[in-house]
Amino acid sequence: MIASPSPKPLISIILPILNEAPILSEVLSHLPRSPEVEIILVDGGSTDASRKVAARFPHDRLLTAPRGRGSQMNAGARVARGDLLVFLHADTSLAPAHVAALCQAAGDPRVGAGAFALRLIPPTPFLRFITWGANWRTRLFRLPYGDQAIFVRRDLFFSLGGFAHRRPEDLDLVIRLRPRTRLRLLAPPVHTSGRQWRQHGNLRTTASHWLGLIRHLAERLLTRRWPPLGELRIGGGDYEPVSRQLPGGRNFSLKTR
Repeated sequence: MIASPSPKPLISIILPILNEAPILSEVLSHLPRSPEVEIILVDGGSTDASRKVAARFPHDRLLTAPRGRGSQMNAGARVARGDLLVFLHADTSLAPAHVAALCQAAGDPRVGAGAFALRLIPPTPFLRFITWGANWRTRLFRLPYGDQAIFVRRDLFFSLGGFAHRRPEDLDLVIRLRPRTRLRLLAPPVHTSGRQWRQHGNLRTTASHWLGLIRHLAERLLTRRWPPLGELRIGGGDYEPVSRQLPGGRNFSLKTR
């Protein structure tokens, strides 16, 4: 008897991972599960137990790809089946209310791309201030970062060549999206861990983010380092599937041609 194919999902959540074993089980346990959603994990060569943790969730697809967030997210996008691609960082959590907002956005042909408002946790006074600034940056300049769960319609994402394979891949994609569509800011806010600030210090982490933004904008204005297309189609090679995940939880992996 031939098994009937699974229904086509509306939303593909693509989660790049690299040595995230300490938090990955909790991240995957809290992701909403529904027929409208498929979850794709893309490992960039973890040396910890990340792949073993991911194997405990056999209904999620597990890929391998060259290390680098842009490369990993491009790999996930190539095999995604959803109409709306959601690029999720391991530090950011999605709840059923976020999926409902994404489904509503997917059903509105005027929405091409966007992100969620941000809430950093724990809500210390400093992180509340950073949250306030990030949300105003997004509202005024339409410049969300990757920890805000950026989403893009599949056709639009591929027409832009996906992500660059160097950082800041999220900011580069957002800037290339802006002439093509008005980025929507959805609610409720996503909760993102403030572990960067806890690990590296409040001032150091914030200064690094601002310097990264200024440097990227300067490079776009003064150099040709950032072409108009990402590296899904140009400059980054192509990907060829070598195995697919079966019901027993075996992996679907990618290799560079």
